[in-house]
Amino acid sequence: MKGSRIYVDIDDVLSRTIESLVALLERTHDRRVDVEAVHDFDLALSFGLTPVEIEAFMERAHSDEILEALKPEEGAAAALRSWAEQGHSVALVTGRPPTTQAASLRWLERHEIAHDSLHHLDKWGRPAWNDGSLPALRFDDIEAMGFAFAVEDSLETAVRLVEDFEIQVALMDRPWNRNFEGVSSKARAGMTRCEGWNAVADLFAKAG
Repeated sequence: MKGSRIYVDIDDVLSRTIESLVALLERTHDRRVDVEAVHDFDLALSFGLTPVEIEAFMERAHSDEILEALKPEEGAAAALRSWAEQGHSVALVTGRPPTTQAASLRWLERHEIAHDSLHHLDKWGRPAWNDGSLPALRFDDIEAMGFAFAVEDSLETAVRLVEDFEIQVALMDRPWNRNFEGVSSKARAGMTRCEGWNAVADLFAKAG
């Protein structure tokens, strides 16, 4: 796949976001949840928060202070740097709201994470996700971007990338994406579970 265009998510793919969110929950709600107990991608369910509470919680989670303090995933910067050196194009595609772009770019620069572009994709259709009508992607835009490979942690998003656009997906192994009940055989065949960035890099190399 020489000169391929690669889709890479940020949260819990490039950054260790869930650890930060668990710590934030403890500070704001005096409630401790183990990372391995976060079985649902919907944090309102995993954290036991009401609709009002989760809205306030996610607003805090998307603050510059929280985002810029996230720790990078081990091996992520090296893998993306290697891909760039091989002539591949890396597009970061995040479900964070577009208002987080400046903080996200500062974090990426601080941790020397190579990329060609940063896009905000409305992955879950949240009503207030883009109140300011800032530039953002829709799922319909993905096909034209020509991705050959993707790295995701959201099972729902990974399924759509495989089924709708036939993109091979490296699925970062996380507690919330281990239940494959109801996932089609096509989606299963198009996804490979990876325990870390070394496994992602190996998978991409083999795909080439």
